Amino acid sequence: MEEFRKKLQKNNRIYRLYIVVSILCIVGIIAFHIINGRTEQGSGPQSGIIGFFAAMIFVSLIQISRNKKALNDEKLCKKLYITNTDERNNQIFKEAGKTSFLITIAGLSIATLLSDYYNHVVSATLSCCMGFIMLVYLGVTLYYRKKM
Repeated sequence: MEEFRKKLQKNNRIYRLYIVVSILCIVGIIAFHIINGRTEQGSGPQSGIIGFFAAMIFVSLIQISRNKKALNDEKLCKKLYITNTDERNNQIFKEAGKTSFLITIAGLSIATLLSDYYNHVVSATLSCCMGFIMLVYLGVTLYYRKKM
């Protein structure tokens, strides 16, 4: 149980780092656009990127709050430990991840084939996305084969 507490504390430090990096990115994006004279609200990709970093901050704060509550309450800590180490839940997540991966690859394949008739740039972009996903999958698979 003490090892799990250390893991929660480590996770809190990582979430705090996410918050700091996200705030620095938001400030950097805003400063970049002020320097370049693009100060209009909600224009261009910067609003989406700022939203992404704001969501990272929000999720990190929620996780820090949850972990702090668990660290201060023994019952909650045990409940969270059981939830995180339950083999049935872990197996469900693994199966769901495998199935969603296959569905994503199949969907991208179909979208690539269909979009090739309408727009070759979109088709090439989808093909690149599918190739990147496959490279990540192969890299992660090789990593876990060596690890286990």
